[in-house]
Amino acid sequence: MSMIGSFNQTMNYIETVLDDEIDERTISRLSGYSYAMFSRIFSILTDITLAEYIRLRKLTEAAIELRESENKVIDIAIKYGYDTPDSFAAAFKNFHGYTPSQVRKNKPYKVFSRIQLALNIKGGRTMEVSIQRKPAFTVAGIKMEAIDTINCSKVWDKLYEHTAVEKLVQMGSGQSFGVCYDVKDVNQINYMACYDASNYEMAKEAGLEVVQIPENEYAVVKLIGAIPESIHRGWKYVMEVFFPEHGYQHSGAPDFEVYGAGDMYAPEYQLELWIPVVKSTNNQEA
Repeated sequence: MSMIGSFNQTMNYIETVLDDEIDERTISRLSGYSYAMFSRIFSILTDITLAEYIRLRKLTEAAIELRESENKVIDIAIKYGYDTPDSFAAAFKNFHGYTPSQVRKNKPYKVFSRIQLALNIKGGRTMEVSIQRKPAFTVAGIKMEAIDTINCSKVWDKLYEHTAVEKLVQMGSGQSFGVCYDVKDVNQINYMACYDASNYEMAKEAGLEVVQIPENEYAVVKLIGAIPESIHRGWKYVMEVFFPEHGYQHSGAPDFEVYGAGDMYAPEYQLELWIPVVKSTNNQEA
């Protein structure tokens, strides 16, 4: 339950600064994660980015203030982070369907509710998860930084254009990995498409980037189903159920999609998530 408590305290803090700047250090202190990692977890759990959530909450509060106060539109616009009345009016109308002046004159407005995390127990909702310490290993492939998650497939296209699959397989065991690493930007990820590279020299000769992965402890999640839906379900299960129940959190080290053989878009396709974990030090209750 500590993850639920820390998540909700973090959301409570965000509510208090909708009319101010968010302090990333406070987010880190309350959530136990860096601001970028908390934003990533938020997106996994809610299917909306943290930035978009904050924007919609601000527009909701702005509408309420327009209706319930006599404050000037320009003052409300500045209060909620808009530099000009025009930029505020455009964003406001796009969300609410009416201009600030129309809402002040009793036209309807939308309410985007605040988010709180709760643990929902549902019969049969379970996945096979184990904690495993993996020895150090080496991967080689191609990286792309600061990309949207929907563009990960382009990294694989780039890898296969650069190096033939047969050569990639010959570098080691033939195991392929999708790696997310060094998350710093709140809206984008760094992603590496790569293969096991126990043959270091062959990997370097192929002109690939070679990365040494240190020994680490992972929550290994076995998934069945077509990608990317199965991957998304796995992340949601870990964040919503496994972490809160067992007191783990993401360590911030690279995490892995470990691909199996066969058609990735078939309903029986099998793969694993390796999520680096540490025991949570946050003992707050929900």
